[in-house]
Amino acid sequence: MRDIPQGFEGHLGVVLTDEMTVEFGELGKIHPVYATYWIARHMEEAGRKVIMPFLEETDEGLGTAVAVKHLASALPGMRVEVVAKHVATEGRKVVCECTAISELGDLIATGSTEQVVLPATKVQTGFVDLQKRWNLYQEAKRQRRPDIFLDAERPS
Repeated sequence: MRDIPQGFEGHLGVVLTDEMTVEFGELGKIHPVYATYWIARHMEEAGRKVIMPFLEETDEGLGTAVAVKHLASALPGMRVEVVAKHVATEGRKVVCECTAISELGDLIATGSTEQVVLPATKVQTGFVDLQKRWNLYQEAKRQRRPDIFLDAERPS
């Protein structure tokens, strides 16, 4: 990864949709406003835009942390500008401070993101290994083979 200048920014403009409002799987629709978890997603995407121009072909970035302080509401149809600003690089970790501001000028949220930059081959190998472990686990459950993997459904 090449050096990222202090203060370099990634911008993400979002027009809010009904899908981005507060709705939980078990609880249903709660509030008709921009959900905190969508803000986190958009902050992570803006942070990704910070590192992208500085990645080498052999690099891959992984999000490792997102913090969001939700300060104000925004409605579907409103445009929100999410900005991630590079504030530190600590070894392979890139830290950004983030803001989300509505077209009305309201500060919707502040927060931060962290990403780690690793060799792309290491990242892909990790994903392949995880898929293999998952496949073995699913097969062990299908065969009811607790001797292969501990199974949470197995009686004590």
